Amino acid sequence: MVTRAATEGLPELEPPGQRLLAAIRLPYGDVAFLASLGRWARSAAGRAIGLFAVIAAAYVVGAELSWHHFSSGLAFGYPPSGVDVAALLLLAWRRWPVVIAAIVVSEVSVDLQHHLTLAVALAAALANAVEPVTGASFVRWFSGGRRPDLTTRAGLGRFLLGAAILGPMVAGLIGATVSWASQGGWWPGLVLQWWAGDGIAVLVIGGTVLLWAQRRALVSARWPELVLVVLATAGLSVVAFRFSEPSSLLFLPILAWAAFRLGDLGVVLTGAAFAAVANYMTAAGYGEFAQMGLPRPASVAVTQVYIAMVVLVGWVLAQEIAGRTSAVQDRDSARLERAMAEARQEAAELGAVLADATTVCSVANQVSGAVRARLDAAYVVIRVLAADGHRFEPLTADDDAQPAAMSAERTIDSDAPGPSAVRNRTPVYLAERTIPGAGTGPVAALPLLTEVGALGYLGVWWTGPRAATAVEREYLRSMAEVTSRALERARLREAERREYARVETLAELTRLLAAALTPEEIGELAVDRVRTAVGGADALCLGVISQDGRRLVWITRAGYAGEVPGQFPDLPMDVPAPSVEAARTGRPVIIRTPAEYEQRYPDTPAVVANGSSWLKWPLWVGTTPVGVIGLVWRHPQEFEPGRLAFVAAVADLVAQALVRARVYADEHALAAVLQRAVMPTTAAVIPGLEIGTSYRQAGTAKQIGGDWYDALALPGERAYLAVGDVVGHGLTAAEDMTQLRNAGRTLAIAGFQPASILDELARVADWATTGKFATVAAAIIEPGMSLVTYATAGHPPVLIRRAKTGAVEILPSAEEPPLCFPADQDVSQYTQGKTSFDAGDIMLIYTDGLIERRDEDLAEGIARVAERLGAWQPGTPLGRLCDELIASLVAEPQLDDVCVLAVSRD
Repeated sequence: MVTRAATEGLPELEPPGQRLLAAIRLPYGDVAFLASLGRWARSAAGRAIGLFAVIAAAYVVGAELSWHHFSSGLAFGYPPSGVDVAALLLLAWRRWPVVIAAIVVSEVSVDLQHHLTLAVALAAALANAVEPVTGASFVRWFSGGRRPDLTTRAGLGRFLLGAAILGPMVAGLIGATVSWASQGGWWPGLVLQWWAGDGIAVLVIGGTVLLWAQRRALVSARWPELVLVVLATAGLSVVAFRFSEPSSLLFLPILAWAAFRLGDLGVVLTGAAFAAVANYMTAAGYGEFAQMGLPRPASVAVTQVYIAMVVLVGWVLAQEIAGRTSAVQDRDSARLERAMAEARQEAAELGAVLADATTVCSVANQVSGAVRARLDAAYVVIRVLAADGHRFEPLTADDDAQPAAMSAERTIDSDAPGPSAVRNRTPVYLAERTIPGAGTGPVAALPLLTEVGALGYLGVWWTGPRAATAVEREYLRSMAEVTSRALERARLREAERREYARVETLAELTRLLAAALTPEEIGELAVDRVRTAVGGADALCLGVISQDGRRLVWITRAGYAGEVPGQFPDLPMDVPAPSVEAARTGRPVIIRTPAEYEQRYPDTPAVVANGSSWLKWPLWVGTTPVGVIGLVWRHPQEFEPGRLAFVAAVADLVAQALVRARVYADEHALAAVLQRAVMPTTAAVIPGLEIGTSYRQAGTAKQIGGDWYDALALPGERAYLAVGDVVGHGLTAAEDMTQLRNAGRTLAIAGFQPASILDELARVADWATTGKFATVAAAIIEPGMSLVTYATAGHPPVLIRRAKTGAVEILPSAEEPPLCFPADQDVSQYTQGKTSFDAGDIMLIYTDGLIERRDEDLAEGIARVAERLGAWQPGTPLGRLCDELIASLVAEPQLDDVCVLAVSRD
């Protein structure tokens, strides 16, 4: 590890190095020198020299320890062997010459320092260079040219065979031959001593270096335990060898502990500590191996073989434990992955159901119900950011049921889990959180994210101890993704429906406002339809500028909190208020927050309590503002273009309707004056006749119709009776009715008979009226009041109840047209009939409003009137008869005016 870092990962000097140099204000020459030194260190030559220095230093230290070994037993084996072979296995082929050069130079230097001849030093250098090359080459060849994986049995076997057996054996043959030739001795023993020392060094030191590159994460995480195990191994081994106790009784349990807890790297490090102590103590004459009666080199060699066997057993045990642990982990991982896949599948299935959701609330309620049922949660809420980006709007029923202490989570700047998850865009899990009124329990909050940003969060609360498992967290993560997509789709659908509803509202409002006759009706329509379509406005007001232009007069106000009569007085046009400003300037006033309101209108802060966003739109007629429509929301709003366009269209419709209402009000006043002028308030008094009348307008009293009746005494003890109906309502109908009624009177006084009167009235209708047409029934009671001459123009037939028999006669009438034909028509269009009129007989003349019913023939209505008239009790006032006929026979709702005239002889 150290060798590789030293050769491949030298630190950068720029730009941090330059900043450091600038900070200490080095002279320019020093800065340039250090910069060039950094560039050289990063070059190929610099890396090679660095590698040479590291290997040489490690070799010299190990070689010196080896020299002490032969004198005092301080070290075991030959440490450079393990360092050299590990370096060659870690490095690429092209860097091996640098390592070999470092070995040769270091070996020769150390041997000459210890007074060996140059020939012996060179031979030893050859043996120590051949050993790692041979071992590393065999291992690479066994491993297919790759670095061996010492965490597997195959990799360990290749390393053991190539690096710990073959390499040291070749070096032992060379080194033992050199030693035998120069100093003498038993050649096989020298070979065994060389091979055992180098083999154990390769096993415990080279194995440690190679394993460190693979297992350092585990050991680094448990380094205090590793240090404790190594120290315990060294201490107990010293005790065991010093007092001649079986070393395996103390060492093997620790080795097993290292195998279970620290893996193969822990085993090798523990074995290295035991090997160092065992070699030292055996060389010093302590321990069971020193008491075997063998020469010291032989006892040390036997000790090393024993150490190797123990380390290998521990190593294999660690691999077995790691394999079994890995299998258990793989099985648990597979089980966990299946559970996570099921959780994702469950979320995906709900997502398929939510694909057709039409509202965000339906999405939230389905998600909260599913999460609550699966996780056994106490509360599950989904909150989305409002248009102001500061406040969270609740979407689920749980939000209303949860403790009030959680209300602080409804603002983005809160420290609660939900807002924190949205701000940081990462899930928040708290193992324990105390909520007043809800107890203590864990909390989970997951942000709902889309491509355009955060929508809100999914919050889950439990009561009692609980830890969210990995599967539950995966489920919540998947549910958060599903919920985000479903909410986004539902929002788009709601926006589409909102726009469609606005279009429909405009169409319906156009139709309804066209029929609205008063400002009050216009205000009611605006309240009923505009507040919802404009985005759930909490309040609406409608005002018009007074005729003198000095005040803003309110027509309607609805939805204001604590509204009482007099709370909203009319406003002078010079006061600083948003409604007045919009009406006066003709420009919309848009206020998004209370702070903006207070800044623009500091003198009217009390109004702020009624809302958090305001929209005041002027009402225009041509180029002149005539009023204002105002909308208020209790929560801050963003006024998107679609909403503003809708309000502008509504304002145009309302303004036009108000102008029509003002014109209608003027016409209505004139029509009422005309009607009062021509319609008698009491029945006419004609000697010898009892007269009863009744009149009822259609709809409200605001609608002036064209029905009329007339009863007039004529010269020669005669009487003129007439009932007419001008089609339509309003001023035109009242004017036409007045023209025809007065013309009929004039013609009757002039002596015209009923048929002639109708002929002349037809000409009057053509020349002097502006309506479509009119129907009339006219009758003249002849002298002595015993004969009636009558004629009708498109009018219902006259009825007579005979006093003698009680029978009701329907007087015959020709199919004659209403009063509507060209004025140059000379031929009479109307005929008249005659009938007797005895004392006690009742003649009834009426308009079609009395007999008309939807989907019914007029003959049925006439029959009903005749039946009621026949059942009338003689002697009862005729005015009551007329009132009761209207009350009992007119269909509801009344669609037409009704006029009834009843006459009886004394």
